[in-house]
Amino acid sequence: MKKMLLILLLAVVSMCSACDKSKQADPCNGFAWLTAPVKVGIILKDKVTGENFFLSRNIDVSKITITPAETLTIQTNRNPDTYGALSFLAEQTKKGDIKYTINIPEVGALNLSHTNVEKATGTPCHPSMIIVGEPVIEGYSYTVENKDTYYIITVKM
Repeated sequence: MKKMLLILLLAVVSMCSACDKSKQADPCNGFAWLTAPVKVGIILKDKVTGENFFLSRNIDVSKITITPAETLTIQTNRNPDTYGALSFLAEQTKKGDIKYTINIPEVGALNLSHTNVEKATGTPCHPSMIIVGEPVIEGYSYTVENKDTYYIITVKM
């Protein structure tokens, strides 16, 4: 008898707390909006010889500074598009003009900028996203290639 009463009591308690139909489910609960990070790769070439400065001049990446601060790497992965490029992640959390100053010892300084635009997505969980615009280099001849989420800038100095 006690077992039956205990089972009945547990059944009543579990039915009362199992489902609350008055609450609306949040459609965004557990929703993660991840966009691929946009990388910028800068290849510096001698305008006369065409040699890549990062590969031929043995530049120490730890001595290169970028403002605002970003993590810098020189790509040596043998990908023909990015081999020998100084790479960093583009700012993509703010809209508007984003400017960087990159100081490279024994080479000089580069001023790079891009404009980020906010775009509506049409989803209630993430109503907008930031689109990183094509980078611009001031004062030097350059070309820009867009490879998915990678801007590759070749600068002739």
